[in-house]
Amino acid sequence: MKTIEVSEEMYDKLIGLATEMTTQDPRGTKMPHMFQIRDWKKQYDWGLNGNTHIWVGDYGEEIETLDEFKEYLENNGIDIPENIEDVWNEHWDMEDFLEEKNIVLKQCSYSLVPEYTNHFLTAKAGEEHLRLNDYHYHKDADVYLNHAWRNPEMEMVSKFLCGLVDKEPHK
Repeated sequence: MKTIEVSEEMYDKLIGLATEMTTQDPRGTKMPHMFQIRDWKKQYDWGLNGNTHIWVGDYGEEIETLDEFKEYLENNGIDIPENIEDVWNEHWDMEDFLEEKNIVLKQCSYSLVPEYTNHFLTAKAGEEHLRLNDYHYHKDADVYLNHAWRNPEMEMVSKFLCGLVDKEPHK
């Protein structure tokens, strides 16, 4: 048996971490836990196979809604016709309208795909990070539990920390 000396402050933090690790909802996943931020990134598809169709301008501006299209027309000094909703809803009418008005917009699509970042030992720490840094992430970002599968370092750390409060890692 070896002894490791730590400050009172560090000891309290380690005990708090170990307690949180052993009492949090394991979400049906055995340890070692690896909570991550599940962010959402756009994956563009010019073949129009994505979930969301958009129009893209020469300077990269994206037009996804009728309101954004109206704003684009206004900003470019183009009169908005009374039937703009019909034009927007019909692909061929839209193509004709763009050609008639000499507007260069290209149709594209995108799908949101998950991107997992960062790593936390507890969901609580992940949630706090997301709360404090939400402006860096997509509006639908959340804390996702991955398993550190066959990761002997994470298994060792989990076992050590859980042992501080005389508990075994969740199985």
